[in-house]
Amino acid sequence: MDVQQQYPSVHWIWGGGISFVYEVHPGIVVKVPKSGEFEREQFSKETKIYDIFSRSAPCHSIVQCFFCTDGGIFLEYMRDVCLSYRIQQNHIRDQQTMVVTKVQKLEAPRLRKEWMNDLAQGVAFLESLNLAHGDLRPENILLDRDRLKLSDFDSTAEIGTDFEACIAPYGRLLNGNESGLGSRGSSGVLASRTEQFALGSLYYLINYGFEVYGDRCLADDPREHGPKVVDLLQHMEFPRLNCDPLIDDIIHKCWHNQYTTVAELAAHTESLLAEETSSGGSSRLDHSAEDCSSKKAICQDLEKRGLLGLLCSGEPASLGFTFEWYRYSSDC
Repeated sequence: MDVQQQYPSVHWIWGGGISFVYEVHPGIVVKVPKSGEFEREQFSKETKIYDIFSRSAPCHSIVQCFFCTDGGIFLEYMRDVCLSYRIQQNHIRDQQTMVVTKVQKLEAPRLRKEWMNDLAQGVAFLESLNLAHGDLRPENILLDRDRLKLSDFDSTAEIGTDFEACIAPYGRLLNGNESGLGSRGSSGVLASRTEQFALGSLYYLINYGFEVYGDRCLADDPREHGPKVVDLLQHMEFPRLNCDPLIDDIIHKCWHNQYTTVAELAAHTESLLAEETSSGGSSRLDHSAEDCSSKKAICQDLEKRGLLGLLCSGEPASLGFTFEWYRYSSDC
C-alpha cells in the first residue's frame, strides 16, 4: 500500500541537521533521526533530555513533548518556523555584504518583553534541572503565531560540561583575563555564564532587529566579517546599546555575566514584563493535562501501527513523501 494511503495525515514538513520532522496529526509532529551514526547518537541525547523533562511539571517555554521513544519524539506543532525566519522577514540587506541596511519593523514592545521572559523562564527551567541548553540561537527557538518556545536539545548537557556548540554571537571564546573559566581561546564549560551570554545576544536580536554587528561589515572582505565578530566578542567589545534603557540594562548584564544564576535573570525579565501588565495576564494557550493525555494516546497508537519504524527506514522522498514546508492542516 502507498505510504500516503496508509498514513493519510502524515506529511514531511522539515529536515534538520540530525532529524526529519513530519506532521502526523493536527497539532502534533514527530521528529525521527536521520540514518547516520552521528545523527542517531545526537538524537539519543535529545530523547534522554525529554525523559528528564517528563519527571517535572511542564514548562510553558519548552516545546511540549507528548510521547518519546528511541525512534521518535512526538511534539506540539510550532507552525510558524523559527525566530530567525521571523526576524529576517523584516530585513533589507545589501546583497553583496549581507549587511542589514534597514529593519522594516520591530515586534510590539509588549511582545518583545514576553519573548525575553519566555526565553529566560525556559533556560531557568533547564538550570533547575542542572542542565544548560548549550545551543541557544534563533534557529532553535520556534514560534506558533506569537508564542515562542525553546526546542532542539541535542546539545543540552549538565552544567559544568564542556561547551561544544559555541557559535558567535551566541557564544564567545575566552580571553586571557578570565581566570578560572577555562583556557584562553576555549569556550569554557556550560554554566550560567554561557547561557546568559546567549540570551543577551538573543535579546539584542529581538529588540534591535538584527544580530550583533549585523548592521555593519567589519572587514573589506565580507567573508572575514564572522571571524572579526568572534574576535571582538572574545575581547568583550560589544555594539553600542541605545534602545530601551531597561532592556539595554538586561542585555549588558547578560553579556558581562552579572546574573549569578539564570533564575535571577528570569526574575528580572518577569518584573520587566509585570511593569507593563496592568491586568488580565497572558493570551498564551498552553496544553491542558487532558489535551496532553489525548495527544499522547494518538502518538502511542501511531507507534503501535508501525509509523516510527516506517519513517526511520529511509529518506522521506524515498518513502513517497513530498516536502511541504510547515504545512497548516488545522487552525488549532
